[in-house]
Amino acid sequence: MNPGPATRESSVTDPPVAAARRRVLARSRIDFWFDAVLLVTFTLAYSLRFTGIATHEWLGIGLGAALLVHLTLHWDWVVRATRRLLRRGGRERFIWLVTLLLLVSMTLCIMSGILISQVALPELGITLPASSFWRDVHGTTATLTLILVPVHVALDWRWIAGVARRLAARRSGEPR
Repeated sequence: MNPGPATRESSVTDPPVAAARRRVLARSRIDFWFDAVLLVTFTLAYSLRFTGIATHEWLGIGLGAALLVHLTLHWDWVVRATRRLLRRGGRERFIWLVTLLLLVSMTLCIMSGILISQVALPELGITLPASSFWRDVHGTTATLTLILVPVHVALDWRWIAGVARRLAARRSGEPR
């Protein structure tokens, strides 16, 4: 029996398709591990009693840099999702809104954390006057971020689980 074009294994017989698939899988792997490191780093940074103020501040500054990298890596999604907003509703808009709120919240949290720094900035020779306003902003946005991160993870759970399954199958030698 001769399989028709719809059942053909394109990854075996069509090198450009196979190469594109490998690029997508490689990119998914990078996104997965980068996001996992971001989540662990955020969790550690939020655990001020565990890390201490110096580590908390340096992790926060590192998260700021990582947030820029994350946004750059996912800029194509930002553009596509923003364009789709006008055409779709419901879940797509909710995901976009949660992502935007998380971006604003994390940005304000990191920025306010830098502005109230007690260790990192002074180590760099920068001293800023104490500000209860920025301390309040930092506390509020940290709490909001703590709420939004699990929501963001939950909304992407199907993607996370799918990539994790593919990574586990690849390590065990199972077909993808």
